[in-house]
Amino acid sequence: MGATTLRVCLPSGQNVDVVITPRRIAKRLSLRVDPVARGVKVNGPWRLSQRDALAFVHANSDWIEARLKALPMSAPFVEGGKILFRGRPTTLIRASGRGAPKFHDQSEPVLEIFGPAERFDARVRQALKAFAHSDALAYCVPLAEKLGKAPSGIAMRDTRSRWGSCTATGNIMLSWRLIGAPPRVFEYVVAHELAHLLELNHSPRFWAHVEDLMPDWKPARVWLKANGASLHALGR
Repeated sequence: MGATTLRVCLPSGQNVDVVITPRRIAKRLSLRVDPVARGVKVNGPWRLSQRDALAFVHANSDWIEARLKALPMSAPFVEGGKILFRGRPTTLIRASGRGAPKFHDQSEPVLEIFGPAERFDARVRQALKAFAHSDALAYCVPLAEKLGKAPSGIAMRDTRSRWGSCTATGNIMLSWRLIGAPPRVFEYVVAHELAHLLELNHSPRFWAHVEDLMPDWKPARVWLKANGASLHALGR
């Protein structure tokens, strides 16, 4: 039995998608609001019925609506719109013709994207991924030198559950959405994953490596926990 998605109308009149997933190891019902899909996920025992799952959703509708309301506003990639870029509200503008994306670092930052209007969303997304990869490499080089070990490779992905990961073979994956975070926050995630090259766990030795790479890492982690949803709102 796989997951089922149902459209549910909450008491406020807001429609949300509810993903119902029975799990063999689950002993009770649980739910969470997905900040990416802006919907609800319900997990429960293997024989969980849709009726029981929906009853659980409606019983917790006040909590769900409060959590949805607390999510940051969506930040679609539209001409004249503003998004977070390196931690700062940045205006998106379009220029006709061809050219590489340009970031104008000024008092009110601007990200200039070249191309036709109908391709604007795709071009912004492509540009952000490229900036994210470039920034990740810039953070990685000095940190890897300090650590004494470099990753096998760095790839950008669009993940929902974590900002980065490191494989046993030394490949590091990072969320391209980190380009919206302040530089020190992005750098912390890079340092975190590099530390996994020496300790593929979260033991005290692992955190000691993080501390060596970035002694002031704790504020960055706090920012990410408090503001991660604003990064997930990019392009939504």
